[in-house]
Amino acid sequence: MKNRLNILIILVFIFSSCSDFSGNEDAVEASLKPAPVTRTTTPPTTTRTYYDLDAITFGNNTFVAIGERGTVRTSSDNGVTWDNGTSGKTTQFYEIAYGNSTFVSVGQSGDIIYSSDNGLSWDNGTWAESQNLTGVAYGNSTFVALGTRFINSTDNGANWTTRHTANLYDVAFGNSIFIGCGSDGTIYGSSDNGINWGTRTSGTSYDLKHVVFGNNLFLVVGNGGTILKSSDNGSSWGDSVTSSITKNLYSIAYDGSNKFVAVGANTVVVSTNNTGSAFTEMEDTLTFNDVTFGNGYFVAVGNDEIIYTSTDGDTWTKVYP
Repeated sequence: MKNRLNILIILVFIFSSCSDFSGNEDAVEASLKPAPVTRTTTPPTTTRTYYDLDAITFGNNTFVAIGERGTVRTSSDNGVTWDNGTSGKTTQFYEIAYGNSTFVSVGQSGDIIYSSDNGLSWDNGTWAESQNLTGVAYGNSTFVALGTRFINSTDNGANWTTRHTANLYDVAFGNSIFIGCGSDGTIYGSSDNGINWGTRTSGTSYDLKHVVFGNNLFLVVGNGGTILKSSDNGSSWGDSVTSSITKNLYSIAYDGSNKFVAVGANTVVVSTNNTGSAFTEMEDTLTFNDVTFGNGYFVAVGNDEIIYTSTDGDTWTKVYP
């Protein structure tokens, strides 16, 4: 009887021990399972479209660039950083000018916009026609724009009047004269704020893309590396210019004291002095659509919104995008 009791006690002890182990089995199994996996999800890559910038100018300590689909970029720190302006347009703008605290830009289908807040917001100018406008300049309290039409505005770009018909690309003002240049070597001049225009003889049949005034000189640049100079307010263009460049040139700027800088298809050419009589190629890889100067900096713009700056025209730094 005693032995049976001992056996019963042993069985109860064994059953109790197994019962305790069984009670911890879930915890043991859980400890053997792999922990939950934390997955790091990479956000979708943000993509954006970069539009071509066709024009840039400087005014009121601000660079303002404009171009395809009404894209506007502005900089008030000499091109270090760039902000987005809002043109309210989706058309292409070909040129921009500054005068009387106002930026004015002209473009496709006769679109004209003007801004009095350094290019952040824009109002629409009024013009009765819808021809493309490719050039604009300010002088003597008047904005003059042109393309296949010559038009002017005396109220800071709000209202415009057609004055003449021709096929020009760009216009500049200096010494009380507006000078326009265009296809097949065409040059026109106006001494009455763009109301009446007369032709000038350029001596070339190349398309002339851009004109600038500086150091009492007008200089025009164009296809085939064409560079022409006039020292008599655009009346004649036989002044000697030496350059070995044959690439198309799209724009030219003057730094106010020392040199002219022209840009174009895979080229940047710089004058050896402020007379514009000789030019040397300093860059042969970059293509720019327009160049301007302000606050000690040349700033050039091109396709895909590229923006470069230079203090001397010789070396260039990409600042956007």
